[in-house]
Amino acid sequence: MPDTGAPWNIPYVASTDLVSDWPADSLALANAIDSGLDAAGGLVAVKHALFTGTQSNSTASGANFAVTDLSITHTLADSSNKLIISAYLGAAGNSEGRGRVGLAVADDGTLIGIGDAGGSRTRVGAGGQINATVNVAVVTMPSVTFVYEPGDTASHTYTVQAINIETSTETLYINRSETDSDAAGRPRAASALVIQEVKV
Repeated sequence: MPDTGAPWNIPYVASTDLVSDWPADSLALANAIDSGLDAAGGLVAVKHALFTGTQSNSTASGANFAVTDLSITHTLADSSNKLIISAYLGAAGNSEGRGRVGLAVADDGTLIGIGDAGGSRTRVGAGGQINATVNVAVVTMPSVTFVYEPGDTASHTYTVQAINIETSTETLYINRSETDSDAAGRPRAASALVIQEVKV
């Protein structure tokens, strides 16, 4: 049975192959394809979490809290694999009316994929002030996608954290605006976390 040559060397059935050889050839073909796909890398696992309700939390300046339902525990199949992490807040506001809500993902409680330290500035993955004019209907929609390397096969819990970027304690609102009156101009959103393990 011929093969495709380097680099994968995947065998295939040619018109000259004998039918009587097919059981052995079929097994060789399946094994070669499996080995070739492993060598090529690819998607190992996908996990996701969705939060469609609302949440509010009184949060100190620069502090953060876990967003409801947006937590995933995962163990790498191989320590050299990487994670593609995506997270977003569909709508987030604060009681100052400026939408100063940040987003980050935490690995076992430690924020990852955030900006460098810079004085008193709040470190986030995404987010910030939307409008300098106070408006209780202002919301921000921060999102992040980044590659992360845990570097081990221990179990890790990844959690979406909302961060107060205001200089004082504020109530942060998730999936809604500060005012939540029953009107078409007041949003109800969804937020999510997706983790993809890839072999590289």
